[in-house]
Amino acid sequence: MAKEGLWTIFCASAVLASRFIGPASAAPPEARDHTIADTLAIQTAMQQARDYLLHNNPKAAVESLELQLSRINGNSLYLALLRDSYRAYIKELRLSRQDSLAKKYTKLLSILDPDLNQTSPESLPLNSKTPTSTAPTAAPVKSATVRGYREDENDFFKATPGEHKRKLTDLLAKAETAFGKNQFREANSLFEQVYQADRQSLQGHHERWAYCKLRQVVEQINQKSASYPVLESEVRAALNLNINTQLQDFSKQLLIEIEKRRQQAVASVSRNDESDLPAVSVQHLGRNTDGWLVAETANFRIYHTQSQQVVDDAGKAAERTRFRMLRKWIGEVDETWNPKCDLVLHATGQDYSRATGVPAGSPGHSSFQLEGERVLSRRVDLHCDVSDMLTAVLPHETTHVVLAGKFGEKPVPRWADEGIAVLTEPREKIERHLRNLPKHWQDRDLYPLRQLVNMNDYPEAARVGAFYAESVSLVEFLSSEKGPQVFTHFVRDGLRAGYDTALEKHYGYRHFNDLERAWMAFALKNSTNSQGVVQGSR
Repeated sequence: MAKEGLWTIFCASAVLASRFIGPASAAPPEARDHTIADTLAIQTAMQQARDYLLHNNPKAAVESLELQLSRINGNSLYLALLRDSYRAYIKELRLSRQDSLAKKYTKLLSILDPDLNQTSPESLPLNSKTPTSTAPTAAPVKSATVRGYREDENDFFKATPGEHKRKLTDLLAKAETAFGKNQFREANSLFEQVYQADRQSLQGHHERWAYCKLRQVVEQINQKSASYPVLESEVRAALNLNINTQLQDFSKQLLIEIEKRRQQAVASVSRNDESDLPAVSVQHLGRNTDGWLVAETANFRIYHTQSQQVVDDAGKAAERTRFRMLRKWIGEVDETWNPKCDLVLHATGQDYSRATGVPAGSPGHSSFQLEGERVLSRRVDLHCDVSDMLTAVLPHETTHVVLAGKFGEKPVPRWADEGIAVLTEPREKIERHLRNLPKHWQDRDLYPLRQLVNMNDYPEAARVGAFYAESVSLVEFLSSEKGPQVFTHFVRDGLRAGYDTALEKHYGYRHFNDLERAWMAFALKNSTNSQGVVQGSR
């Protein structure tokens, strides 16, 4: 979950079911042939380490591998696995604030990874997937704060006064030419560039710019291709320009029409969201040999020590979240999951922490293992002493599992994965993220959208809050523009062929700068005076 710290790093880690972790395999008996004995010991240690990593226990993986270091004779596969184990363990130590121990293992890691000497231990990514022998390793996130998106790409303010004036004159001439050719989208973009560089230069051009804005609003209403908050923002921006009475009256009529259609859309979404929900049957199977009570639904196997009512509620919430998310973002409901998703309901945070190795402060996490687009295992771990476990944590983590394997062979990008998952939570929890946007904007902690959508992992800890707020807002904006399924196609195409191409194909934005402006209008009511109020979806 986003609100409560960094423990969402587990939502996409390739972790196999760990409820029945048994003792590690016994070391092979000592053989007469020392070469064979060494080989067997090495292979056993590597297998144990992989199992420990898959079960999110990097400390045990490190200990297992270090025991056989004297035998390996430079085995490159062994050293690569040890390097991955060190990385995972260092992250765990840093998250639990065991800094001195983290520094010790960072020094050892630097022997295996000389490039690490070019960075500080703090620059290691906190949020990479749990390393395995096959999982790709994400590149370290740079620690520098990125502020580039607020800088004007045309670099007006670095030009000399004469150059500055010539550029403005040239842009205005191009805007007027485009307007005369009825190329209103292009004219609008050019007028916008002039406005951002020097507002006074637009004197005498306000009505044509306002007409461009209103013309695009009408087109988007007719095509049902934009979010209503963005349309409303554009109309109000046109009204704030020095325009004639006729355009003012037309703008007011548009606002009435936008509100009417917005209310219709809200009513439609409300009806559709609750229609055709599946009837959920929960079968209670009794206690297994490990002491867990077991229950099953069509797609979930629930391990618990809770009352039947709690388990029935959890099973229904999980199944209905699965149904809603598949229908909303994918457009259809999959066949029954095979294998089922393991849903483990730990009684308390302490029980949860002992069983998973995740600190009790985390409300829960999800995990899965992929082979291309095929999901080999699914699992959600929660603890029942969290007050909003059923209404927020379970839907959030179930959504991560639902999205696994739905974006082609590449994993779901973290910004999209977390943005979609947060949007399953109650609105007041979503607003906790969104209301922080103005402050993150003022502090220049937001990412340029081009950089955000291309991020493979979470940012450094100091910017996680900004990352979540921006991701949630951007997912809400794009999915409200043309619908959730178009958003899914956009992300899938972006992963395959690049986001620039996907952006124009699915949303009509030729540049990320255009998306940036439209999103900011949606996200902040008045970004120009930095006193913005976040606009939620309607």
